[in-house]
Amino acid sequence: MIILSILTITVPVLLCVAFFTLAERQIMASMQRRFGPHVSGLGGILQPFWDGLKLGVKEPLLPSLSSYGAFSAAPMISFILSQISWCGIFISDASFQGLILMALSSLAVYGVMLAGWSSNSKYAFLGCLRSVALMVSYELSLGVALLSIGLFLTDCTGMKCLSFYEAPSSIQFALLPLCHIFLICILAETKRIPFDLPEAEAELVAGYNVEYSSLGFALFFIAEYANMAIMSSLASIYFLGGFSALKLTAIFFGFVWTRGTLPRYRYDQFMRLGWKAYLPLTLGIFAINASLDVFVLN
Repeated sequence: MIILSILTITVPVLLCVAFFTLAERQIMASMQRRFGPHVSGLGGILQPFWDGLKLGVKEPLLPSLSSYGAFSAAPMISFILSQISWCGIFISDASFQGLILMALSSLAVYGVMLAGWSSNSKYAFLGCLRSVALMVSYELSLGVALLSIGLFLTDCTGMKCLSFYEAPSSIQFALLPLCHIFLICILAETKRIPFDLPEAEAELVAGYNVEYSSLGFALFFIAEYANMAIMSSLASIYFLGGFSALKLTAIFFGFVWTRGTLPRYRYDQFMRLGWKAYLPLTLGIFAINASLDVFVLN
């Protein structure tokens, strides 16, 4: 039964990641007027499975000067945390699901940090430093945005009640800026363009996972796209009236559209945006919403 429960969670995540990657490649090809995957299966539908098979049969490489234990554990930490977070959305019915997911998201920093440090590579280490700085700075704004919503919806017993469109009409206007901030923060949290500085090829080759190959790289790749699905699910639940596959697809399309449209930020630009713009802004909105909750709604 334990194995069946694990497969019930893992297989949908793997399929979701596979079709996310295929959709991203097809959408990017359409935007750039070129061919996407179209050889393997109808519309290239088998391409993600061949890519996964290729990574599975490749020989794993271990840098001679790396720390073997931490180097091997880092991708597993990232992968396992992404699976647990996915479980927190669909299996747990606790009223503090949002806090659990934020805690798990914070723990994901350790997988990235271990990967860069244990590789004993300057490029990987610089990539992990950028990743940790990016994730920590935007997690603060993300958490404050979720707390601002919770101020008005304390009577709900499940996270699915914490929805922008299910909120009273009198407070929807107060919560509207949080939707914009939240969508930008999840771009940074998942390290996507324009916030993909940890993996900027021009300066850092491939970021914190540059020394990984085979299944180690595959686990990081799966964790990244699984986190995209998790953050898209949170945005759908909190701001778009509840979870649905159509809303999840629309938010994912926004990820890809942003990647094909915007340039990459410089390191100092995205740090200044996180600490000097979004964090004070979310704290200010939180203070205003708390004042409304105390003096107006009550």
